[in-house]
Amino acid sequence: MKSTGAVKDLVCGMEIEPDNAAGRSEHKGQTYYFCGAKCKEKFDLNPEQYVGKSAGTSKSGQGCCS
Repeated sequence: MKSTGAVKDLVCGMEIEPDNAAGRSEHKGQTYYFCGAKCKEKFDLNPEQYVGKSAGTSKSGQGCCS
């Protein structure tokens, strides 16, 4: 299955392709994707801190938090 486009890691703001995400979590029926394990761990500890808020400036390239 091909990705439909980049999504934002809610923790760090990095743009990533869902098919290449280092991690993913489900929260209230929604799937969220992460650039690295550290961002996924931060989200999993307190998803409400990140859901509904925009993350910082978008980053590109290698995972910033892995």
